Amino acid sequence: MRLVLPALSALAFALACGGGGSSATPAPPAPSPSTCPITVAKTNPSFSADLVPAIQSSCGSTASSCHGGPSPTGHVSYSGTASQIRASLVNVAPANAPAGWLLVKPGDPAHSWIIEKVTKDQPGGSGYGTRMPQGAPNLCQPTVDTLSAWISAGAPDN
Repeated sequence: MRLVLPALSALAFALACGGGGSSATPAPPAPSPSTCPITVAKTNPSFSADLVPAIQSSCGSTASSCHGGPSPTGHVSYSGTASQIRASLVNVAPANAPAGWLLVKPGDPAHSWIIEKVTKDQPGGSGYGTRMPQGAPNLCQPTVDTLSAWISAGAPDN
């Protein structure tokens, strides 16, 4: 009995501290989605380094998100490489928008549907959905300004 008590105490202590005999390190928690992934506007942003991570953290990139996976419910997927994502945005007509819009119209953020969707409560007028990201706070102004700067620069593949 004298040997059992210290062994049980050691086991209880190990389990209370997260031990348990497993040497596997638990994966860190996934970062929380953010509607302000770019806190200071960038005047010369990189699509791959600045915008893709911002878009994915705000709008999703996993199969369980609105804009993730091969058949996103949000009509546009932010999954894949930066070049694939850019190709799905630049000079592409949106699935649900008034005629004449492009998701990203290089050099023209005012006529880029992505800017309309993240800045207007009723983008394109009634009947074209709501402001994005849906059900979350509005994107912060530095993030919108950075996206606009990239579009104004011609939406380069950088």
